[in-house]
Formats: sequence, C-alpha cells, structure tokens
Amino acid sequence: MAAACGPAPDPSPAVGTVAPLTVGAPLPDGRIVFDSDRAGSYGLYSMRADGGDIQLITSDPGFDSWWPRVAPSRTQILFYRTPKGVHDLDYTKTALWIVNPDGSGLRQLRATGADGWGLQGHAEWSPDGTQLVMFGGVPVNAQIFVTNADGTRPRQVTNRPGMNLDPSWSPDGKSIVFAGCPQAACFENDFEIYVAPAAGGDARRLTSDQIRDHDPYFSPDGRTIAWLARTDPAGPVGVWNIRAMNADGSGQRAVTNDRHINSKPSWARDGSLIYFHRLEIGRSNWGIYSVRPDGTGMQELTKGVPGNSEYPSSP
Repeated sequence: MAAACGPAPDPSPAVGTVAPLTVGAPLPDGRIVFDSDRAGSYGLYSMRADGGDIQLITSDPGFDSWWPRVAPSRTQILFYRTPKGVHDLDYTKTALWIVNPDGSGLRQLRATGADGWGLQGHAEWSPDGTQLVMFGGVPVNAQIFVTNADGTRPRQVTNRPGMNLDPSWSPDGKSIVFAGCPQAACFENDFEIYVAPAAGGDARRLTSDQIRDHDPYFSPDGRTIAWLARTDPAGPVGVWNIRAMNADGSGQRAVTNDRHINSKPSWARDGSLIYFHRLEIGRSNWGIYSVRPDGTGMQELTKGVPGNSEYPSSP
C-alpha cells in the first residue's frame, strides 16, 4: 500500500483566533476519512474505500487531531484536537475544529471549556448539515446538546441523570440515538442505548443487556442501528463487538463476534458496509476494517501501514 502523502501540514491558528469559515472542494466519492499517528502525533487522512491512495489532510506535531466527521456535503470535516499524547483519553481537554478535505480552511469552532462545559465530545453532523449534535456539560452529568453548524448556540436535548454520551442522528433528523444510564449512579455496565426526539422530550430505552453499550448509529435507510458493546469484561479493556438491531430495539444480533476489540461503527453511504477500527489480539496497532451488516466479508483496509488507524468516517 502506498505511503501517506498529500499537502504539507497546515500551520494552526492560535487557539482562540477566529479565521474565516471557508468551504473547500468536496471529498471525492468513495473516499474514507480517518485519523492516524503514523507520523507521530495523530493527524487526519483520507483513502479510497479499498484502502489505497492514502492522503494527508492536516496534522500538527503539538496536537493530536482525531475523530474526523465528514459533512453531508463532503466539503468540510469536523474533528477534535487535544494536546499531543492526550488523544481520546480525556474529554475535558478537547476542542472542536473544522477543516476542508484538502487541508485548507482550518478553524476552531469550540474551544476547551466553551459555554462553561467541563467536557465535550462526539460531535456529529445533522443529515442536512445545518446542525451538530454532541455531548457536553458537567463531567459527572453530561447531556446531549444540538448546536448550529459552527458550534454556537447550544440547545440542551436531554435532561437525564447519570452520563449521556455518544449521540448521532436518525436519517430524517427527527431523532437522536445515544448511550445513557437509567439512574444517577452510572457504572460501566449501566450504559444502554436510548433514542429521543431531536426537539427534546422523553428518551426511550432500546437495550437492556446489562453490558456496556456505546456509539449507536442509524443505517442510512433508518431501519437498523449498529452500536458497540463490551461483550466480555475480561482483560485490560475487555472484548468489544459491533452489534445491530432494528430501529425499535427488536432483533438484536451480532455483527462481529470474536475475542478482539471492534470499535466505532460507521455506515457506508449506501448501507452496504460498516467501517470500524479494530485491535486484534497479538497486534499493537489499530486498523480500519469493513464488514457487511450481516457480519460477513470482513476486510482490513489499512493492512501493512505504520502506526494506528482509527475513527473512520464515510457519509
């Protein structure tokens, strides 16, 4: 596979500066965006859906840039930035940024601590690209918020006990699916999957499996939700697999079912594949994989490349 190449890293505006928000050329169809530490700190890259033609988007040696989310228009990419070495381990240090697919137009949308929040994360575009959903607020009682596309004017969607995390949209933009706890005392195995009206209102619980559930995503046709579940707590971080269910919570089933760590499902635009990152037992690096929704045809897309590759996005 070709080594990463592309434009030189963009000089980063100083934290707190406001650069003009510009829109670049769309990311070509059939390309996936992801992050990787192959050059040292984490930076953003794109590649073809078969894993070829890896291109650098943006990187800064003083920061980790991760969690890329491609806009529905494919003209902009959200991502989080943390100090180098922090990566995704501390959501109290995240700042939300945006960049064009060619690496231009780099701009900070939400600084660390914006709106008095003690943490923030998991920003996702609305289907029409006019809003973002994310979690934020008090570190012991995070809630789900919707903002404008530039990260301003947060509106609280949930008002629930415990932690409310990992939101994403239904394809019609009317619902938000997320991970939350049924009570204020929120332990790892209490996280279940819920769905709530995007306009606000009572959340409906979809899972009751008493295992740790995270990162739910609707399929493009709105009929299926894929999510991440820790199916066995054994080992340092446990065994994680991708599961799927009907949009009403029925028909829960395994997509992956092995002893590795399978994480962060992301649907292909036509719903034919689920992209995810995976750490196999005996290997030291995360890779990007694809699998059909029925669990067949798993393929590694970043085989043989250096460093970790993770958090794929393919709207």
